[in-house]
Amino acid sequence: MSPIKRIGPPTPIAVRGTEYELSVPLNAAPSRDWRRAFQAPAEWTEPRHPSRITVKDRALTFTSMQPQVTLWIQLIDEWIDAANRTCADLQVSATRRQAAQDEQERDRLSRLRQATDGLKTL
Repeated sequence: MSPIKRIGPPTPIAVRGTEYELSVPLNAAPSRDWRRAFQAPAEWTEPRHPSRITVKDRALTFTSMQPQVTLWIQLIDEWIDAANRTCADLQVSATRRQAAQDEQERDRLSRLRQATDGLKTL
């Protein structure tokens, strides 16, 4: 999976009083693993937490007052990077697990061939 990136500035899509609902475009639709990693970052501060951000298709949406939008975007960029790192680590782990399983299967087949060869003379 290619890393998820923010590909543009936030765009206001609604306003309620002093709060704006903003949409942040992404380069691709995030995977389920990426969404989980994004929603549960190691670092965050009250009251800003990614659980207040909706991940839908190729966009993130959130609500904020205008003076706080810059801070939200900085945090979103950090959380995107963290989710990308987590997913890359998961991919490496999955690749290693698959390689180990493949090696075990090759070993099993080799042992079966050896046993079959040893039993041919019976």
